[in-house]
Amino acid sequence: MAPRKRQLVILVNGEPYYAAQKAKEELHMEYSALRNQVAMGNIKTEIPRGKRQAYYRAKDVDQLAREMQAYIIYRKTKPTKLMRVTTKDEMKECMEISQALFGVGRETLDERMRILKKNPDTYHLLRDEDQILGYLAIMPLKPGNLDKVLKQTIPVKIDPEDIESFEKERGIDVYLYAIGVKPGFTAAEKHVYGSRLVARLIGLIIEWGEKGISIGTIAARSSMPDGIRFMKHAGFTEIESPTPERRTFVINVKESGIPYILQYKRALQEAKGRTTLSQS
Repeated sequence: MAPRKRQLVILVNGEPYYAAQKAKEELHMEYSALRNQVAMGNIKTEIPRGKRQAYYRAKDVDQLAREMQAYIIYRKTKPTKLMRVTTKDEMKECMEISQALFGVGRETLDERMRILKKNPDTYHLLRDEDQILGYLAIMPLKPGNLDKVLKQTIPVKIDPEDIESFEKERGIDVYLYAIGVKPGFTAAEKHVYGSRLVARLIGLIIEWGEKGISIGTIAARSSMPDGIRFMKHAGFTEIESPTPERRTFVINVKESGIPYILQYKRALQEAKGRTTLSQS
């Protein structure tokens, strides 16, 4: 008997939803990029009754496809690139974005540079030929310091001594300090820039696995709707927040079955295997 073909379009509560195959075709993207859009809250998904796999709300997919096409036409002469923050001027621009989005940043420039000196993997930026478009800040903390960070109110201050330098294969906890796109862009541009920053975040976590860095917990906090939506879709679990102004989310890496965390754990296992072989 020939296998049944998956329905490409179905109705959920009277509203059309696309199968992953059709959503990918409409958006011209791979499955991992499609899931990034879901994680960012740009596309709603449902697992219909009687189905095993998620379907993607058609109106979200179609809207994003239109916005991305407009973005491609507008930005085709200005390619973007992701890179580590390396200079004080770059960090200053990132802090201006932080100031505009979160109300803090300018006064912490020197502190951020000390953190960057301790571990160059902490700050990353997205830019085109004219300007920095957004940035990502992620803190690899030595074990025992995450709770201290989560109990702080804004602005969070992190001691560079609490940052792991990666000079050796060690265990860490991870605090997602910030991820943001510069205000003033169109919705389409924000979708694309945000997706690239999320991809960078996921890539970093996997890279750390390849380096043999064991992650215990990944944590993040937010009071902004976009940030909260992203963390929910990215597989974070909300926990009781130790501070009133922001909600707190965590991933227990050991127990997690999130696809990109599973990829990280496979990379970590392979790294440990190589270390064992080199020592035998």
